Amino acid sequence: MLILFDFPANRILALTNYSKLHNHLEHLEKTRGKGKWVFASHSHQRVLSFYRYVRAQKLLVLPTTSAIFERSLEEALKQAEKSNTAVKEGSKNFDILEIVDGKNPVLIPVTPDVDVEALQKQWCQNYCKAHGYALYEVSSPADFKEPGGEDDQAS
Repeated sequence: MLILFDFPANRILALTNYSKLHNHLEHLEKTRGKGKWVFASHSHQRVLSFYRYVRAQKLLVLPTTSAIFERSLEEALKQAEKSNTAVKEGSKNFDILEIVDGKNPVLIPVTPDVDVEALQKQWCQNYCKAHGYALYEVSSPADFKEPGGEDDQAS
């Protein structure tokens, strides 16, 4: 269980896992309309289509760098797709994680060795720290005692 002290909103939230915390933080980010913090999964087809569209619109500033980026992205996708074929049939399609921590966008191919849950947990912890939230992991609400509360006993 996670306990989140949302000091800016003057409230305390109890969440069962990091996935629910991520959903809450994502909602806050969308409500603010900033979109500077992102943790999202995209299909490789979507990423390539978007990139090719942006490139075709000549919105990118450095064409030589963008061509190198596109080739390396396509190569990474091809390699990841090959390694993903070894995964048993019926599994989820190959995805790409988009992680933005307020300033640095990162694309990570999701392969069997990538721990998506650990990356999501780290993103949530970084978000909370950057936005002035206090986050605590507890095994149950009863394990969380407020300092100076009546649960504290002097020995």
